[in-house]
Amino acid sequence: MIGGFRRSKSTAQPRLLDDGHISARVRHWPGRPDIAHLVLVDHTIAPSTSSLHEWMNTLRAEGYTSIRTGAVSGEAAEQFETMDFYEIQQLALLRLGTSTPSKVDSPAPHHEMRALRSVRSMDIAARIDQEAFDFGWQLDALGIREACRATPAHRIRLALTSTDEPVGYMITGRNGSAGFIQRLAVAPTHAGQGVATSLLQDGLQWLGKAGVSDILVNTHLDNQRALDLYHRLGFATLPETLRVMQWDAPVEP
Repeated sequence: MIGGFRRSKSTAQPRLLDDGHISARVRHWPGRPDIAHLVLVDHTIAPSTSSLHEWMNTLRAEGYTSIRTGAVSGEAAEQFETMDFYEIQQLALLRLGTSTPSKVDSPAPHHEMRALRSVRSMDIAARIDQEAFDFGWQLDALGIREACRATPAHRIRLALTSTDEPVGYMITGRNGSAGFIQRLAVAPTHAGQGVATSLLQDGLQWLGKAGVSDILVNTHLDNQRALDLYHRLGFATLPETLRVMQWDAPVEP
C-alpha cells in the first residue's frame, strides 16, 4: 500500500477493456497511479451503463480511486454523467478538409525533422511534453507510445534547431481517409519561433500524400495561441466540443 493505493500489475502497461461492443484502453494517468486513464477506442460511443458499472468496479478493485476519460463527444459524455462522472476539461474541435485552401504548401520553416524511433528519443519527447503542458496533463514516454497507438497508422517527428537542439515533437495519425493531429508539444523556451508551424506543415504534408479527406485536431478552448495557429493553416472550429470526464470514488469514513 502506498498512500492508500494498492498497486496493480496493470498500472504499468496499457490494457484493453472490451464488452463485445465497445472497447477502451486503460493505464494509470502519467505520474498519478491512483487515477485510471480510460480512453475509448471510438470517442463518440460510450459503453452501456451496465458495462461502465462493471469497468468502474474492476478498476476500483485494482486500487484506483479516480477514473479519467480521454476526450469524448458530448453525447458520449452524457452517458458518463449518468454514472456520476463530471467534466474537468472542455476542448475545441477543429477540422481541415483537403479541399480547404491552406498554407501547408508554403515553404517550411528552417527546423529539421527527425523520426523518433529509439527509447532515448522518446525520453527526449517526454521531457519536452513535461515542459510544454500544465502539471497533471503531461505525457511520459509510455503515454506518448500509447498515443501513437490511437490510430492504425502514425508518424512521430522531432523538430530540431540548426544547432541540433530538440525543441518540439508531434504525433500525426491516420485511420483510413481521416487524419489526426494527436499530440503537439513545443519547448516553452522556443515558443513563437515557428516550431509548431514546422511540425504541422510536416505532418499535414504526410497526411496529404496519404490521400486523407479530413484532418481533425482538438485543443483547450482557452488556448488562443493554438487556435490562432490552426486557423492560419486553414482549420475551422466545429460547433461540437469534446469533454474530458472524471469519476472519484466516494471517500470512506
